[in-house]
Amino acid sequence: MLSVFKPLPPLSTHSLDLMSPGLESFVAQLDSRSEMLIGIHEQDREVIAPLLERLQAGYPCAKLKVIFRADPDGVANPKIAWQRVLAEQAEGELWLWSDADIAAPSGFLQSARDEFAMCGAKMMTFPYVVRKIPSASALLEALFVNVEFYPGVLLLRRLGPVDFGLGAAMLFRRDDFLQRVEWGEIGAWLADDFLLGQKLRPVRIGEATLETVPGALTWRQAVLHDLRWTKTIRWNRPVGSFARILILPVLGWMVLVMLEPAHYFAWLGLLGMIQAEFLVTVEICRRLGCPLKLRDMLCIEVWSFWRIILWFVSWMPWPIFWSGRIWRGPRVEMAGRMTGET
Repeated sequence: MLSVFKPLPPLSTHSLDLMSPGLESFVAQLDSRSEMLIGIHEQDREVIAPLLERLQAGYPCAKLKVIFRADPDGVANPKIAWQRVLAEQAEGELWLWSDADIAAPSGFLQSARDEFAMCGAKMMTFPYVVRKIPSASALLEALFVNVEFYPGVLLLRRLGPVDFGLGAAMLFRRDDFLQRVEWGEIGAWLADDFLLGQKLRPVRIGEATLETVPGALTWRQAVLHDLRWTKTIRWNRPVGSFARILILPVLGWMVLVMLEPAHYFAWLGLLGMIQAEFLVTVEICRRLGCPLKLRDMLCIEVWSFWRIILWFVSWMPWPIFWSGRIWRGPRVEMAGRMTGET
Protein backbone atom coordinates (compact mmCIF):
# COMPACT_ATOMS: atom_id res chain seq x y z
CA MET A 1 0.00 0.00 0.00
CA LEU A 2 1.31 3.41 -1.00
CA SER A 3 0.34 6.65 0.75
CA VAL A 4 0.98 9.89 -1.15
CA PHE A 5 1.35 12.95 1.09
CA LYS A 6 0.30 16.34 -0.31
CA PRO A 7 0.23 19.08 2.33
CA LEU A 8 -0.93 22.34 0.77
CA PRO A 9 0.29 25.80 1.79
CA PRO A 10 -2.22 28.61 2.38
CA LEU A 11 -4.02 29.03 -0.91
CA SER A 12 -4.94 31.86 -3.23
CA THR A 13 -6.73 31.65 -6.55
CA HIS A 14 -3.38 32.01 -8.32
CA SER A 15 -1.58 29.31 -6.34
CA LEU A 16 -4.52 26.91 -6.63
CA ASP A 17 -4.54 27.33 -10.41
CA LEU A 18 -0.86 26.38 -10.48
CA MET A 19 -1.28 23.38 -8.17
CA SER A 20 -4.48 21.90 -9.62
CA PRO A 21 -2.89 20.11 -12.62
CA GLY A 22 -0.22 18.62 -10.35
CA LEU A 23 -2.74 17.33 -7.81
CA GLU A 24 -4.84 15.82 -10.58
CA SER A 25 -1.78 14.15 -12.13
CA PHE A 26 -1.33 12.15 -8.91
CA VAL A 27 -5.01 11.44 -8.29
CA ALA A 28 -5.37 10.07 -11.82
CA GLN A 29 -2.76 7.40 -11.04
CA LEU A 30 -4.21 6.10 -7.77
CA ASP A 31 -5.12 2.42 -7.86
CA SER A 32 -6.44 -0.13 -5.39
CA ARG A 33 -3.06 -0.20 -3.62
CA SER A 34 -2.61 3.54 -3.19
CA GLU A 35 -4.16 6.52 -1.48
CA MET A 36 -3.55 10.26 -1.39
CA LEU A 37 -3.72 12.42 1.71
CA ILE A 38 -4.29 16.14 1.15
CA GLY A 39 -3.75 18.57 4.01
CA ILE A 40 -5.73 21.81 3.63
CA HIS A 41 -5.93 24.82 5.90
CA GLU A 42 -9.39 25.33 7.34
CA GLN A 43 -9.67 28.85 5.93
CA ASP A 44 -9.21 27.44 2.42
CA ARG A 45 -12.21 25.09 2.58
CA GLU A 46 -14.34 27.15 0.21
CA VAL A 47 -11.46 27.99 -2.13
CA ILE A 48 -10.61 24.36 -2.82
CA ALA A 49 -14.15 22.92 -2.74
CA PRO A 50 -14.70 23.10 -6.56
CA LEU A 51 -11.41 21.29 -7.22
CA LEU A 52 -12.17 18.54 -4.71
CA GLU A 53 -15.61 18.03 -6.21
CA ARG A 54 -14.12 17.77 -9.68
CA LEU A 55 -11.48 15.26 -8.57
CA GLN A 56 -13.99 13.08 -6.74
CA ALA A 57 -16.37 13.15 -9.70
CA GLY A 58 -13.67 12.51 -12.28
CA TYR A 59 -11.91 9.74 -10.34
CA PRO A 60 -14.57 8.02 -8.24
CA CYS A 61 -12.38 4.98 -7.53
CA ALA A 62 -9.43 7.05 -6.23
CA LYS A 63 -8.94 6.85 -2.48
CA LEU A 64 -8.64 10.44 -1.30
CA LYS A 65 -8.34 11.53 2.30
CA VAL A 66 -8.82 15.26 2.78
CA ILE A 67 -7.83 16.65 6.17
CA PHE A 68 -8.93 20.17 7.13
CA ARG A 69 -7.52 21.89 10.17
CA ALA A 70 -6.02 25.13 11.39
CA ASP A 71 -2.27 25.63 11.04
CA PRO A 72 -0.51 22.74 12.80
CA ASP A 73 1.85 24.16 15.41
CA GLY A 74 4.84 22.93 17.34
CA VAL A 75 7.69 23.10 14.82
CA ALA A 76 9.29 25.78 12.70
CA ASN A 77 8.74 24.01 9.38
CA PRO A 78 4.98 24.09 8.63
CA LYS A 79 5.27 21.41 5.94
CA ILE A 80 6.59 18.89 8.45
CA ALA A 81 3.86 19.85 10.91
CA TRP A 82 1.38 18.90 8.19
CA GLN A 83 3.24 15.70 7.29
CA ARG A 84 2.79 14.45 10.83
CA VAL A 85 -0.92 15.21 10.74
CA LEU A 86 -1.23 13.26 7.49
CA ALA A 87 0.91 10.40 8.80
CA GLU A 88 -1.68 9.71 11.48
CA GLN A 89 -4.20 8.95 8.70
CA ALA A 90 -1.86 7.05 6.34
CA GLU A 91 -2.46 3.33 5.79
CA GLY A 92 0.42 2.59 3.44
CA GLU A 93 3.62 0.71 4.18
CA LEU A 94 5.24 2.99 1.61
CA TRP A 95 5.15 6.77 1.97
CA LEU A 96 5.65 9.21 -0.88
CA TRP A 97 6.18 12.82 0.18
CA SER A 98 5.71 15.29 -2.66
CA ASP A 99 5.54 19.09 -2.69
CA ALA A 100 2.16 20.60 -3.48
CA ASP A 101 3.26 22.27 -6.72
CA ILE A 102 4.70 19.12 -8.32
CA ALA A 103 3.09 17.29 -11.25
CA ALA A 104 3.86 13.65 -12.05
CA PRO A 105 4.22 12.12 -15.52
CA SER A 106 1.84 9.36 -16.56
CA GLY A 107 2.60 6.03 -14.87
CA PHE A 108 4.88 7.60 -12.26
CA LEU A 109 3.43 5.99 -9.13
CA GLN A 110 3.72 2.46 -10.49
CA SER A 111 7.16 2.95 -12.01
CA ALA A 112 8.41 4.53 -8.78
CA ARG A 113 7.21 1.55 -6.74
CA ASP A 114 8.83 -0.88 -9.16
CA GLU A 115 12.12 0.99 -9.22
CA PHE A 116 12.19 1.36 -5.43
CA ALA A 117 11.64 -2.38 -4.99
CA MET A 118 14.73 -3.07 -7.12
CA CYS A 119 17.11 -0.28 -6.06
CA GLY A 120 18.19 -1.61 -2.66
CA ALA A 121 18.16 1.86 -1.06
CA LYS A 122 16.29 3.15 1.98
CA MET A 123 14.84 6.04 -0.01
CA MET A 124 14.35 7.01 -3.61
CA THR A 125 14.04 10.63 -4.68
CA PHE A 126 13.22 12.27 -8.00
CA PRO A 127 14.30 15.46 -9.79
CA TYR A 128 12.02 17.96 -11.46
CA VAL A 129 12.13 20.62 -14.16
CA VAL A 130 10.23 23.73 -15.26
CA ARG A 131 8.54 23.62 -18.67
CA LYS A 132 6.27 26.64 -18.36
CA ILE A 133 7.21 30.18 -17.30
CA PRO A 134 3.95 32.02 -16.51
CA SER A 135 5.52 35.41 -15.75
CA ALA A 136 8.76 37.31 -16.21
CA SER A 137 9.62 37.03 -12.51
CA ALA A 138 9.14 33.25 -12.64
CA LEU A 139 12.18 33.08 -14.92
CA LEU A 140 14.59 33.09 -11.96
CA GLU A 141 13.21 29.83 -10.58
CA ALA A 142 13.08 28.27 -14.04
CA LEU A 143 16.74 29.07 -14.71
CA PHE A 144 17.89 27.78 -11.33
CA VAL A 145 15.94 24.53 -11.69
CA ASN A 146 16.67 23.82 -15.36
CA VAL A 147 20.23 25.10 -15.72
CA GLU A 148 21.87 24.72 -12.30
CA PHE A 149 19.87 22.12 -10.41
CA TYR A 150 18.72 19.53 -12.96
CA PRO A 151 22.01 18.87 -14.82
CA GLY A 152 23.78 18.42 -11.49
CA VAL A 153 21.18 15.92 -10.29
CA LEU A 154 21.55 13.90 -13.50
CA LEU A 155 25.30 13.76 -12.93
CA LEU A 156 24.86 12.61 -9.33
CA ARG A 157 22.40 9.93 -10.45
CA ARG A 158 25.09 8.42 -12.66
CA LEU A 159 27.62 8.48 -9.81
CA GLY A 160 25.54 6.33 -7.45
CA PRO A 161 23.85 6.72 -4.05
CA VAL A 162 23.47 10.16 -2.46
CA ASP A 163 22.67 11.39 1.05
CA PHE A 164 19.93 13.94 0.44
CA GLY A 165 16.35 14.09 -0.75
CA LEU A 166 14.55 16.29 -3.25
CA GLY A 167 11.21 17.71 -2.17
CA ALA A 168 9.60 16.95 -5.53
CA ALA A 169 9.18 13.31 -4.49
CA MET A 170 10.70 11.11 -1.79
CA LEU A 171 9.65 7.47 -1.55
CA PHE A 172 10.51 5.38 1.51
CA ARG A 173 9.15 2.74 3.88
CA ARG A 174 7.06 3.91 6.80
CA ASP A 175 8.91 1.67 9.26
CA ASP A 176 12.32 2.99 8.18
CA PHE A 177 11.10 6.53 8.75
CA LEU A 178 9.69 5.80 12.20
CA GLN A 179 12.90 4.02 13.25
CA ARG A 180 15.34 6.65 12.01
CA VAL A 181 13.60 10.04 12.01
CA GLU A 182 12.31 12.07 14.93
CA TRP A 183 9.46 14.44 14.08
CA GLY A 184 10.70 17.26 16.27
CA GLU A 185 14.17 17.17 14.73
CA ILE A 186 13.09 17.22 11.10
CA GLY A 187 10.47 19.85 11.91
CA ALA A 188 13.21 22.23 13.05
CA TRP A 189 15.03 22.11 9.69
CA LEU A 190 14.49 24.50 6.83
CA ALA A 191 15.59 21.88 4.27
CA ASP A 192 13.57 18.93 5.55
CA ASP A 193 14.26 16.99 2.35
CA PHE A 194 18.00 17.28 2.93
CA LEU A 195 17.75 16.00 6.51
CA LEU A 196 15.43 13.16 5.48
CA GLY A 197 18.03 12.00 2.98
CA GLN A 198 20.69 12.16 5.68
CA LYS A 199 18.60 9.98 7.97
CA LEU A 200 17.48 7.48 5.34
CA ARG A 201 20.71 7.08 3.43
CA PRO A 202 21.60 5.48 1.09
CA VAL A 203 19.33 7.36 -1.30
CA ARG A 204 18.92 6.63 -4.99
CA ILE A 205 17.86 9.21 -7.57
CA GLY A 206 15.05 7.79 -9.68
CA GLU A 207 14.75 7.79 -13.44
CA ALA A 208 11.50 9.75 -13.67
CA THR A 209 11.50 13.54 -13.97
CA LEU A 210 8.64 15.51 -12.45
CA GLU A 211 7.55 19.05 -13.22
CA THR A 212 6.65 22.27 -11.43
CA VAL A 213 5.35 25.69 -12.43
CA PRO A 214 7.04 28.67 -10.70
CA GLY A 215 4.58 30.68 -8.66
CA ALA A 216 6.38 34.01 -8.17
CA LEU A 217 4.12 36.92 -9.09
CA THR A 218 6.66 39.69 -8.44
CA TRP A 219 10.40 40.12 -8.80
CA ARG A 220 10.63 40.57 -5.04
CA GLN A 221 9.11 37.14 -4.44
CA ALA A 222 11.39 35.61 -7.06
CA VAL A 223 14.54 37.18 -5.61
CA LEU A 224 13.69 36.15 -2.04
CA HIS A 225 12.97 32.60 -3.21
CA ASP A 226 16.28 32.48 -5.09
CA LEU A 227 18.11 33.79 -2.03
CA ARG A 228 16.46 31.22 0.26
CA TRP A 229 17.50 28.39 -2.04
CA THR A 230 21.08 29.62 -2.26
CA LYS A 231 21.32 30.22 1.48
CA THR A 232 19.95 26.76 2.19
CA ILE A 233 22.59 25.18 -0.04
CA ARG A 234 25.30 27.18 1.70
CA TRP A 235 24.08 26.20 5.17
CA ASN A 236 23.75 22.49 4.39
CA ARG A 237 26.60 22.04 1.91
CA PRO A 238 29.14 24.83 2.62
CA VAL A 239 31.94 23.10 0.71
CA GLY A 240 29.70 22.46 -2.28
CA SER A 241 28.39 26.00 -2.12
CA PHE A 242 31.88 27.42 -2.13
CA ALA A 243 32.84 25.16 -5.03
CA ARG A 244 30.05 26.71 -7.12
CA ILE A 245 32.55 29.45 -7.82
CA LEU A 246 34.15 26.96 -10.23
CA ILE A 247 31.02 26.97 -12.40
CA LEU A 248 30.85 30.77 -12.49
CA PRO A 249 33.52 31.52 -15.12
CA VAL A 250 32.11 35.00 -15.66
CA LEU A 251 33.50 35.93 -12.23
CA GLY A 252 37.08 35.34 -13.34
CA TRP A 253 36.65 37.57 -16.37
CA MET A 254 35.01 40.26 -14.22
CA VAL A 255 38.03 40.23 -11.92
CA LEU A 256 40.32 40.55 -14.93
CA VAL A 257 38.28 43.51 -16.24
CA MET A 258 38.58 45.24 -12.86
CA LEU A 259 42.32 44.64 -12.78
CA GLU A 260 42.89 45.58 -16.43
CA PRO A 261 39.98 47.85 -17.42
CA ALA A 262 41.86 49.24 -20.43
CA HIS A 263 42.70 45.82 -21.87
CA TYR A 264 40.35 44.90 -24.71
CA PHE A 265 41.09 41.17 -24.28
CA ALA A 266 39.54 41.21 -20.79
CA TRP A 267 36.35 42.83 -22.07
CA LEU A 268 36.23 40.49 -25.04
CA GLY A 269 36.55 37.47 -22.75
CA LEU A 270 33.85 38.74 -20.41
CA LEU A 271 31.36 39.40 -23.20
CA GLY A 272 32.21 36.11 -24.88
CA MET A 273 31.65 34.12 -21.67
CA ILE A 274 28.31 35.83 -21.06
CA GLN A 275 27.17 34.88 -24.55
CA ALA A 276 28.42 31.32 -24.08
CA GLU A 277 26.36 30.98 -20.89
CA PHE A 278 23.40 32.51 -22.71
CA LEU A 279 23.58 29.93 -25.51
CA VAL A 280 23.96 27.02 -23.08
CA THR A 281 21.00 28.24 -21.04
CA VAL A 282 18.75 28.62 -24.08
CA GLU A 283 19.71 25.17 -25.36
CA ILE A 284 19.05 23.45 -22.04
CA CYS A 285 15.62 25.06 -21.78
CA ARG A 286 14.86 24.09 -25.37
CA ARG A 287 15.74 20.46 -24.74
CA LEU A 288 13.57 20.38 -21.63
CA GLY A 289 10.60 21.75 -23.54
CA CYS A 290 10.64 25.10 -21.78
CA PRO A 291 9.98 27.79 -24.43
CA LEU A 292 11.57 31.18 -23.79
CA LYS A 293 10.03 34.50 -24.82
CA LEU A 294 11.91 37.59 -25.92
CA ARG A 295 11.56 39.07 -22.44
CA ASP A 296 13.22 35.93 -21.05
CA MET A 297 16.10 36.20 -23.51
CA LEU A 298 16.85 39.73 -22.36
CA CYS A 299 16.84 38.67 -18.70
CA ILE A 300 19.20 35.77 -19.38
CA GLU A 301 21.78 38.25 -20.66
CA VAL A 302 22.17 39.64 -17.12
CA TRP A 303 21.56 36.35 -15.29
CA SER A 304 25.30 35.59 -15.24
CA PHE A 305 25.87 38.68 -13.10
CA TRP A 306 22.92 37.86 -10.85
CA ARG A 307 24.36 34.40 -10.10
CA ILE A 308 27.59 35.99 -8.94
CA ILE A 309 25.80 38.54 -6.76
CA LEU A 310 23.65 35.78 -5.27
CA TRP A 311 26.70 33.66 -4.50
CA PHE A 312 28.34 36.47 -2.57
CA VAL A 313 25.13 37.40 -0.74
CA SER A 314 24.63 33.79 0.37
CA TRP A 315 27.90 33.99 2.29
CA MET A 316 26.91 37.16 4.12
CA PRO A 317 25.67 36.72 7.73
CA TRP A 318 22.14 37.78 6.86
CA PRO A 319 19.10 35.72 7.92
CA ILE A 320 16.22 34.75 5.68
CA PHE A 321 12.51 35.00 6.36
CA TRP A 322 10.26 32.02 5.67
CA SER A 323 7.01 30.65 7.06
CA GLY A 324 6.66 33.62 9.36
CA ARG A 325 10.00 33.01 11.07
CA ILE A 326 13.55 34.31 10.86
CA TRP A 327 16.12 31.65 9.96
CA ARG A 328 19.72 32.42 10.88
CA GLY A 329 20.89 28.92 10.08
CA PRO A 330 19.62 25.58 8.75
CA ARG A 331 17.40 24.95 11.78
CA VAL A 332 15.16 26.80 14.22
CA GLU A 333 14.18 25.36 17.57
CA MET A 334 10.78 26.21 19.04
CA ALA A 335 9.63 26.01 22.63
CA GLY A 336 6.94 23.40 21.97
CA ARG A 337 8.56 20.61 19.95
CA MET A 338 6.63 17.63 18.67
CA THR A 339 7.57 14.31 20.18
CA GLY A 340 8.87 11.37 18.20
CA GLU A 341 5.69 9.39 18.82
CA THR A 342 3.09 8.82 16.11
